[in-house]
Amino acid sequence: MGSEKNLITIEQIKGNENEYVLKDNVGINIGRIFIVDKNIKNKYMLIRIKLYKESNGLYNLLSELIDSLLYKLFWEKKICKLNLLVNQDFDFLPIIEKGFELEGVLKDNIYINRNEYKSEFLFGITDEDYKKSDIKSQHAIKGKHIELRILTPDYSNELLNYCIRNRKHLEMYEPHREERYFTIDAQQSYLIESYKGYLNGREVNFGVFKQGKLIGKIRVTNITLGVFRNCTVGYSMDEMEQGKGYMKEALNLTIEYIFDVLQLHRIEASTLLDNVRSQAVLKACGFKELGINEKYLFINGEWKDHKTFYKTFNWSE
Repeated sequence: MGSEKNLITIEQIKGNENEYVLKDNVGINIGRIFIVDKNIKNKYMLIRIKLYKESNGLYNLLSELIDSLLYKLFWEKKICKLNLLVNQDFDFLPIIEKGFELEGVLKDNIYINRNEYKSEFLFGITDEDYKKSDIKSQHAIKGKHIELRILTPDYSNELLNYCIRNRKHLEMYEPHREERYFTIDAQQSYLIESYKGYLNGREVNFGVFKQGKLIGKIRVTNITLGVFRNCTVGYSMDEMEQGKGYMKEALNLTIEYIFDVLQLHRIEASTLLDNVRSQAVLKACGFKELGINEKYLFINGEWKDHKTFYKTFNWSE
């Protein structure tokens, strides 16, 4: 294997046809590639990518690496199916942008020390799928004042800080949180599961960012296709950023994404009966009140009644 560009080179280990060294443009080793399985008859290959440490311009390096692998294997080696194994700390974005799908998670597959393990993610792509564009490349949506970004596991620290910062503010609106919830491990596990759901089309978990800082969350769940084409939206905003119109802007961007990209027909959202501010946001974004759901969600230690709203796509427009 070899890269035609200057950002990264792929060099075979002498005497080992299944192992390659990755070097950056100044010749520093940044990782390795291992061919775990190769079946010429079935035109299949499984590769593990291991990076030693963070590097400047890592996204561009990885993007070029994936491009180089795909070109070499699909066009020159005539491979029809490729799987990649990467650990949970890997930047998944360059992989997803090339059309890969998440096919599995090998939980605690990497031994770190006595009390620490890391999981590996299994991504796959066929030569046919590689040639197609995919809506999963849309990881950021820019608004006038804020930006929506898919919350990948890379945002664990930002999400933890958001949760700690707003712990008292949000406890009356959310389920009771154990102390473990306010740890980096818990937030990383949550984002791994959430990101798996995104890659498999079950949910979309956006962070609301203002000038690079996470100031809110908006999550699309319960995505149902078929004749229903429905989803549920939930959201929260940093206590210090309320009343500035950011959640209204974020919700409108999300509505556009749901109707235009996910091509759903109906959105549902619910608020506590006394959450007038959230109800005002929904109404300002065109939601209509559906009614009261008694003892609907288990919030802060008890079952609470909720007011439910909905919005449908206007197919006549």
